[in-house]
Amino acid sequence: MERSESVESENSMMVPESGASPGAGTGLAIAFQPIAEIAGGRIHAYEAQALRDGAPATGDFDQLSAEQRRDVDRRCAVAAVRWAATAGFASSGGRLAIPLSAPAIGDPAEHIQPALLTARQYGIVAERLVFTLHHYQAITSSELADIMHVFNKLGPVVAFHGVGPNESGLAYCGKFAPHAVTIEPELVSTIASSWSRRIAIEDLIRRMQSLGLRIVAAGVDSEPVYERIRSFGVPLVQGAHVGAPATGCLPQPALRNAA
Repeated sequence: MERSESVESENSMMVPESGASPGAGTGLAIAFQPIAEIAGGRIHAYEAQALRDGAPATGDFDQLSAEQRRDVDRRCAVAAVRWAATAGFASSGGRLAIPLSAPAIGDPAEHIQPALLTARQYGIVAERLVFTLHHYQAITSSELADIMHVFNKLGPVVAFHGVGPNESGLAYCGKFAPHAVTIEPELVSTIASSWSRRIAIEDLIRRMQSLGLRIVAAGVDSEPVYERIRSFGVPLVQGAHVGAPATGCLPQPALRNAA
């Protein structure tokens, strides 16, 4: 399939008509995965994820140009709000985390207005939306400052996805104080079986905590990983052990032994 055909298909499916099933006839759908508070096991947010035939579609999106990615991100955001509202988000008690590619954001206000307007139609206040920036390390400090200022002025809050090896992105996180920062799942998922990874993650978490950052540990896929993360004082967790992504509903966290 040519790239133009792929983009056209992705764009057309990302804003479903009212009553349409997610991704009907396209292989694409919006799923929701819970992010839970360890204290009490309560829902903190639902992260919207684009799936193609049940697998994450982010790899496909990363191949798009900035202009193409901008359009897909905006359509995904609208679809996420609409499908979350249909699944009962208004009474869920959580926030809705919507991923965006930071380098693809042109005019920040224009970029999120369609999602904000859709949220308003469903009675969802902007403050319950969290726009999670991916690849935020790839833009300049001034561009990131503009995004943070505009988004927060309009109501939603901003989270950063991914503090990776060698503390990539940590300086930006400390400077801009996002709503939350996600530690990448690739770093988290092996800490129960890797001594060196456990030491590295523990040190990274201490540095993040010293900056006053709210941490989300993604990749919490087993009880041993969850227990280790909990012992580090991380407040928010996400992964298969917490709850798998689901389409058509907002799954409740399934944490055990929540402190």
